[in-house]
Amino acid sequence: VAIGSGLGKLEQLQQITMHFDETKVGDTGAVAIGSGLEKLEQLQQITMHFDETKVGDTGAVAIGSGLEKLEQLRQILMNFNGTRVGDAGAVAIGSGLEKLEQLQQITMHFDETKVGDTGAV
Repeated sequence: VAIGSGLGKLEQLQQITMHFDETKVGDTGAVAIGSGLEKLEQLQQITMHFDETKVGDTGAVAIGSGLEKLEQLRQILMNFNGTRVGDAGAVAIGSGLEKLEQLQQITMHFDETKVGDTGAV
């Protein structure tokens, strides 16, 4: 079972930490992870590192879509340093986050990405 499809079966999971730094993970992997995340309705804390991977806007959009369904989420740490994520991906993640009323702490890093003013505003 791959990570993305396996995630969706862990419906009672409350905390998850994933590090994919400097791997070959790209949009296909991030889309699978985003699809798995959306099923984790009990999740309260998430840490995800995609530094120096091939994840771009398509993957970030899927992660943002998955995040918006996590109504119990209280803490999030996401790193996309050195990825191909641009404005579309950052906007999607932001849109997902704005729906999370229980969220208390956010830490996000987009160093050396393609995110510009549109994604930051």
